[in-house]
Amino acid sequence: MTDYALNDRGSLEIVTENFYDTEIMRVFGGLSFGKLRTWTGNAALVPEPDNPFDPHTVSVRIGPNKIGHLAQQDAQRYWPYLARVIASGYTPVAPLKLEATVLRQDGQAEVDATARLSIAAPDLLFPLNTPPAQAAVLPQGPSIKVLDEQEFAEYLHSVIPPSGEGRVMLTLETNKVRNHHGQTLDIVDVLYERRQVGRLSTQMSQQFIPIIDHAFQQEKLTAVWGTIRGSAFEVSMTLQAARPEDIPAEWFEQLTNDVPELLPPGGSHSVPDAYVPAEADRSRNAKKWRKGLTVSAAGGTERAPHEDEVTAQRSSAGPAAGVLGRVHVAVWALLAMTVLLGGVGVVFLGIEPLVSALCFIVAVATGFMSFYLARMSTGVARR
Repeated sequence: MTDYALNDRGSLEIVTENFYDTEIMRVFGGLSFGKLRTWTGNAALVPEPDNPFDPHTVSVRIGPNKIGHLAQQDAQRYWPYLARVIASGYTPVAPLKLEATVLRQDGQAEVDATARLSIAAPDLLFPLNTPPAQAAVLPQGPSIKVLDEQEFAEYLHSVIPPSGEGRVMLTLETNKVRNHHGQTLDIVDVLYERRQVGRLSTQMSQQFIPIIDHAFQQEKLTAVWGTIRGSAFEVSMTLQAARPEDIPAEWFEQLTNDVPELLPPGGSHSVPDAYVPAEADRSRNAKKWRKGLTVSAAGGTERAPHEDEVTAQRSSAGPAAGVLGRVHVAVWALLAMTVLLGGVGVVFLGIEPLVSALCFIVAVATGFMSFYLARMSTGVARR
């Protein structure tokens, strides 16, 4: 599906935890101990109604790699908005910054990762309008002040939502104006729904005119994200667009519109099954299997894990099993020593009372030790 760029004017930390170590390693092609690496780019937000562990999961994916998920509360907040994008035939994406390194914890290597999405609050994800079909949408960037919007305040007040703030799609067009010195200058006009609502400064106009002309030569308008704020007494407008030097070369080649029209808001939108197990998911599913079937957390059945998966699971459990084996050997050794010392104490009971008493004391100590180790090993085995 085509990507749909969500409003990125916000920040949201996602859950990465050690559950996604393998997938995070794949994103970087490997990590080194103590060396922090950073990945930036668009990540897809994918609701997973068929997730056997939590049917309200919203996973975060870089390509095929599931590197995290939204916290439970955030997933509930964003789910209906993401469902609207998916039901409209698009994949919701947002900029992601992923940082990761490898640390040694308790003698084992673990991936330490943090990830943060650039994404607006749910009610500000979508613009109040949509750009024209024949428009190329500039990548989002720092805010740029729109000038002279007060001249169009009467019209703009009809656009401002009840909350007093909204996101809009604006178009930029070059226009010639005469300044107070009588000079003719090229200025960029800012339009909402093909109606002028302001203009850019002379300096900023000079930066964007080459971009606008390039898109116009390909028979496309230049669209940008914008923000409108106001009350009954005032109104202000900014646009958020990457500076020319920050626009990737492929944008000039493709001139894509990644903010197409969606289905009308309201109502509920169903989303298709999209669960893809992470490596750790496979391990969790492999814990309960019998006669070719795996019992999932949702109560359904799945195929039994492949022999390689079972081998991997046994290998991961190897250290714990080895510890239990050594504990069992120690228990039997202590029991044998207890019996032996008790026998020696009985033999020397009438000959050397002091030796006999010492043997009985040590026998009681080893007996208590064997009993303690036996209880400990039973508790570990149950976990």
